[in-house]
Amino acid sequence: MTTAHPPQAAVGISTRADIRKAVAEAVNRAGGGADAVLCIAYAGVGHDQNELLNQLKIALPGVPIVGGSSQGACVSGTSIEAERFLAVAVLSGDVKVRIAHVADMRSDERKLGQALAANLGPPPQGAHTTLLWYDPLCGRNVKDLLVGLSDGGYDAVYGGATGQPWDRMVATFQYADGQVYGQGAVVVVLEGLTPVAELTHGAEAIGVALTVTKADGNTVLEIDDRPALDVWCEQLGVLPERNVEMTSNWALGIVPPTGTTYEGFFTRAPFAFDLERRALVLQAPIPCGSRVQVCIRTQSAVFGGAEAMGQRLQAALVGKQAVLALGFECGARPAPFLGGELAEREMRQLEAKLPPALPLIGMYAWGEIAPAGDVSEFHNFTFPMCVLCQP
Repeated sequence: MTTAHPPQAAVGISTRADIRKAVAEAVNRAGGGADAVLCIAYAGVGHDQNELLNQLKIALPGVPIVGGSSQGACVSGTSIEAERFLAVAVLSGDVKVRIAHVADMRSDERKLGQALAANLGPPPQGAHTTLLWYDPLCGRNVKDLLVGLSDGGYDAVYGGATGQPWDRMVATFQYADGQVYGQGAVVVVLEGLTPVAELTHGAEAIGVALTVTKADGNTVLEIDDRPALDVWCEQLGVLPERNVEMTSNWALGIVPPTGTTYEGFFTRAPFAFDLERRALVLQAPIPCGSRVQVCIRTQSAVFGGAEAMGQRLQAALVGKQAVLALGFECGARPAPFLGGELAEREMRQLEAKLPPALPLIGMYAWGEIAPAGDVSEFHNFTFPMCVLCQP
């Protein structure tokens, strides 16, 4: 006779500089990993990434480890943005885990998505949740990656882009298959857990409308018949440097597809500048001819939106058996915009709306993935939260 083991989760965080001590502290706080089936890990880039993963494998033998580097993390009452930290969530119980990854996203993104779906196998017929982490700095079209996953039957995907400290955009890292990657993507399917999800937007239109007059995939070449990079720099008063401050102060907002329920515009911020073509490289395309709105972060959209999202989640979770809350908040929202104190208050207020003692782990993402309607979408300035529940 088979004994049922209901899914359970625990989380832990450490800010110790010594990698072995950081791993020991974080894993111990997460219960030591007994009977674990998966570890989700977020870490600052100040840690040696390969050594960190090696120590996690020693502490959690045989347990798959996924996730990656992040600007920061929040773990059940604690929020941090730093070069050195480690946050883990350990999942155990009756959950079947499927994992697929690509080491390099720099090719046909739709085909990569299709290959990831094929490696995962046919989508489960029962309850399941699909998660994605990826590198945002290699200049690729993440929307096409999502389309490829959808071609393979994975239509509802949640996740975020791996990150680094809020400064010059240098490198991010992804964890999968016991290794560290630098320009990769990892997809995880959790069979036996169903998502209850919400998201909130973090920007508002300021009334300035522009037209994308020339585009090449996820690269905007011209805005109002002028080089897109020139328009960007003039509007912001910045230099075309690959610095996150140069890219995050405003974004191009596009109208969501007809019939999609959403509280604002889908926003697109550049993650690379094409100096030769004077162009903006986004993580998702804006088709030529699109009318776009200039959007900026506002405190009411960020802080107030998170509070309203918590209320919606609270109502949606009534009667549900929640196991683990996963946050994918845009890194442009917390300390870089709200400031550390208000960012922590945002998380405390949101967490207060969740079921008591529900483990929570969140990353500060450099690109967010969450469905809008029935289709997986790419977002900037947004805060999706996915609560894993027993069906």
